[in-house]
Amino acid sequence: MRQAGLWRFPLVTVVVGGVTALGAVAQAFVPGMLAALERAPAGLYGEWWRTVTALVVQDGGVVGALSNLFFLVLVGAAAEQVLSRGAWLVQYLGTGLASELAGYAWQPVGAGNSVAVCGLAGGLAVALWRGAERAPEWTAPVLLLWCGALVATLSAAATLPALVAGAVAAGLAGAARRRGAAVARPVAAVVLVTGIGLAAARNIHGAALLIGLAIGLGGWAVSRAGAARSARRPRPS
Repeated sequence: MRQAGLWRFPLVTVVVGGVTALGAVAQAFVPGMLAALERAPAGLYGEWWRTVTALVVQDGGVVGALSNLFFLVLVGAAAEQVLSRGAWLVQYLGTGLASELAGYAWQPVGAGNSVAVCGLAGGLAVALWRGAERAPEWTAPVLLLWCGALVATLSAAATLPALVAGAVAAGLAGAARRRGAAVARPVAAVVLVTGIGLAAARNIHGAALLIGLAIGLGGWAVSRAGAARSARRPRPS
């Protein structure tokens, strides 16, 4: 784990990734499973479970499922180094569920855990901005790759340019990081700009990134307030 830049085993990432992988495999063998569990207008009219189950089935086929699982592992493992496991779950599930509600308005039919991964990306971006020391060295490149993958969902024409741009940006960030350049805050800013741009295009991932950033900032504010109260508390003599 030390060679991978991890100071603790990403237990929550492994468990959530396993559940998500099982859902993706199951839908391949159970006819009608995707249609029964994905986000759909019926979720607002009695079939409430769709808001939750849409996070464990995938509408992007094999490639989409593998991509979502790949980034869940990388982004999730990095986030688990800088967030408590409780905060990890809040970023993932809180963002995922809130983004499903935005999805009913913008993309009423769909499924996938990519919106929940956006929550982790938002939490990581906040951690980079505040200078979290336990973030693995590969955090910034992975976030840039993820932003490229999200922009690729805008249209078929955007797919290849966005993926190439994300890969190039990730490579440049990695090279700059090895030279000792400060890349954390610029990458965090890229996550914010990507969220704003996708939200302006009424893409559900834009809402997810912005919600993830908001939850991350909220958690940071709460922790700082708690630390300030502790510092003001009289110490026993």
